[in-house]
Amino acid sequence: MASTAMTPTESPSGGEVSFENLYPALIECFVVILCGYVAGRLNIISTTEAKGLNTFVGTFSLPSLIFMSMATLDLSSVNWQFLLAILLAKASVFIVVLVITLLVTRPVDMSKSGLLAIFCTQSNDFALGFPIVAALYSKSHPAYPSYIYLMAPISLVILNPIAFLFMELGRRRAEMTSLNPEITDSTDSNRRTSSNYQRTESTSYLILSILVKVLFNPVVFMTTLGIVGNLVFHQQLPIILEGILKVFGSAFSAAALFLLGLRMVGQMHQLQGANLVIPCLLICVKCLVLPIVTREFVAIIDAGADANETVDLSNFGFLYGTFPTAPGVFVYATHFGVDVDLVASAVTAGTFLSAPLMFISAKMLTLTNLNPSNYLQDLDSFLFDISIISLIATAWVIGIFIVGRKCNKIPHFFTLCLVVSQFLGCFGVILWSSLGCCDKTWQLYLQFIFISVGVFGSRLWTALLALALYFLRTRSLCFVLKLRPWFVGIGWGIPAVIATVLLSTVDTETDHAQKSDPNFQYGQTQAIVAVVILISSFLITVTCLIMQQRYGKKYNEYQSLRIDDESDHASDPTPTRSTPSVLDIEDFGNILRRNGRSRQREETTGLLAPEISAEEDLPNESSTDLYSASEAEGGASEFCSSPNCDVTKQQQCVQIVKRYNSTPTEPEEAICPTDPNEEYQILRHIVLLLILSCSMFVGIALCMWTIIMERVSGIYLELLFFDGVLNYGQGFLVCMIFGFDNKLIVSPIMKRWRQFWDGAKSLVLPHSDAISSETKLTCEQFRTYHMNKCIADLVRDKRRRLKTYRSVFTGSELVNWLIMVGLARDRLEALRYGRHLVDGRVIKHFKSEYHFHDQPYFYTFLTAENMSNVST
Repeated sequence: MASTAMTPTESPSGGEVSFENLYPALIECFVVILCGYVAGRLNIISTTEAKGLNTFVGTFSLPSLIFMSMATLDLSSVNWQFLLAILLAKASVFIVVLVITLLVTRPVDMSKSGLLAIFCTQSNDFALGFPIVAALYSKSHPAYPSYIYLMAPISLVILNPIAFLFMELGRRRAEMTSLNPEITDSTDSNRRTSSNYQRTESTSYLILSILVKVLFNPVVFMTTLGIVGNLVFHQQLPIILEGILKVFGSAFSAAALFLLGLRMVGQMHQLQGANLVIPCLLICVKCLVLPIVTREFVAIIDAGADANETVDLSNFGFLYGTFPTAPGVFVYATHFGVDVDLVASAVTAGTFLSAPLMFISAKMLTLTNLNPSNYLQDLDSFLFDISIISLIATAWVIGIFIVGRKCNKIPHFFTLCLVVSQFLGCFGVILWSSLGCCDKTWQLYLQFIFISVGVFGSRLWTALLALALYFLRTRSLCFVLKLRPWFVGIGWGIPAVIATVLLSTVDTETDHAQKSDPNFQYGQTQAIVAVVILISSFLITVTCLIMQQRYGKKYNEYQSLRIDDESDHASDPTPTRSTPSVLDIEDFGNILRRNGRSRQREETTGLLAPEISAEEDLPNESSTDLYSASEAEGGASEFCSSPNCDVTKQQQCVQIVKRYNSTPTEPEEAICPTDPNEEYQILRHIVLLLILSCSMFVGIALCMWTIIMERVSGIYLELLFFDGVLNYGQGFLVCMIFGFDNKLIVSPIMKRWRQFWDGAKSLVLPHSDAISSETKLTCEQFRTYHMNKCIADLVRDKRRRLKTYRSVFTGSELVNWLIMVGLARDRLEALRYGRHLVDGRVIKHFKSEYHFHDQPYFYTFLTAENMSNVST
């Protein structure tokens, strides 16, 4: 790293980046956007009027501005290598998003893959990007704003047509499947040959029509026409023509930003719960991954005439990548009918979330050739503050896992190891910040051990957690339990070995006279080790997420079929007995005893609880029984699911899982364990892995930059601080995901509030004299006409771990039943109906702790109260 200091606002090429113009430009842009949003929200401008404004902007104003800019541009000064780098960066992200979407969607959704690829690569170049670039570079690099007009066709002419082809083929495939599902199963060879010929001809016509539409797109057409005009008029337009174009072009900025605000009205309603995952992931790829990839490609190609110009261009490429997605992607989604709500919400959220990133990146562009000693003190205090917050958050999560008895649960055991490694890393940073003089003392070695074991361990445990979720979904719980000791050895052993090797070998070659970045205390050697760990963990995590998503689609289809089948059986008016909803270990043991040999049967009988009698055995089809057992809890196999798994291995798995289930795992709770997301918290773990994958990607870019960097720039400093947030702030993110447990936090607070307000811990219902007439009428009608059928359809003995809950049903099951039989039109009306039944003493929560909720809480009919005791 160079230690030469320069004036912070002076670029290495001698120009000065006008940061003072950026802040007003950003405010102007977003104020106009806000005005458009308010006008649309208050219906000052209707949808029809907005369409007219859109036509003016897209057909007249923007094409005029593009033509004038292209016709007056000095083409001899254009850096075509820089444009090549932009093309390669966008194409790389485009292809990766396209392929990954094709892999994870089942059935394959070509339309969605093309749309998401456009979303991650097409920037809002003209309405939002051009004013910011003009404000920053109008003095130092006057040609940079004109590059916007040359970079836009990269998406519009080269990449988008590929996506349009995928989207059109996906739409036609869906139409053909819906209209004639047997079109591919024709037995007539002549018809098959004719169909193939027509399909080939149709595809060729489709490609030709897409190319024609692209060429006559106003932006593409005027870009080409502007280049022709540049050659004809020699960069000097006629005065009359230039005046007309200026009038149209000057109206573009305000109209486009105002229109952007109009399009945001009513587009944020989808950003709730699980629907947040995909938009947030797309925004991260567009505003975080694309800038880093663009900067790396510009640096690798060495696009500038010298090192200084390459730095300027790479910084400009990074800023360009932070621009949000263009609103035109929403138009594409609407035209093809693909994920319209998702894209609209993501475009809106991305526009506002990109504002601080653009502002910070622009500010960092003004800092070049920094001396590390100038920012190290700020980094020290920043990481110290982040680590204090994260340390408290990780301690809270560890406490939640311990009190909630999730320490031994799968996959929460691996999550706990991840949190502990994050705790160690934060503690090491706190020790590092407290060191004054960096002499070779035991404190120096101690903080390095904590940091290296914590940081490397958190990366490895992320990959191991992804592997555990994948095997839990595709193999079995037994398989994961067998791997757990190996995972523990890898997760803690490798970081310990790395720390020991670095301390014993590289430490003697390192100068500790001055404090350095805690991530790179041993210089490039530690950076190389970190790159290897990061790349390995990142690839494993992403691969497991993709494969798990592919398997999850198949499993969800199976689950829907199984639920339909169970509903058919539940509707049988003459049920012979109560069937457990979950096949437990004792049931599985009975299957093995029925199919095993006598010696194995005697050994197994002594180990398994003889709670289920022979009369209560399941049906005789052992293969069906085994398959049901493999899908019992959480959507994953509990037992050995390999085709080569014999009776002996199955019995071993039974014992392993029985020992696992016999240990205290969590407090007794009225929640049915049949939902995999409830049992294993799959969605929360996937969100955590996605966040940690982004952290690892930033870490990879930072380490590679550290290895090849000759001087410290502002963008490097931005990545350094951002990596500090994503690395040492992981504990806070984990706390947001797992730190507010409903059983340990929300429910106890509600109980204490009920005790304080009502003077009782249990649910207090209104007195019989205070029950409303509506409630009385609803309960009377239900008892007379519907209760017997409801009991026959829903009431079952349900098993939770080693406990049996007699004659219960869940709140969600009753809601589904009320809608199915027509007593409620939707879930909200069914929820009100269920509350009437609770107030009228028809049903109750089996512990009398909750009112009626559309949740997997156990409820029972008061007429069958004598059977609702819990037995162990």
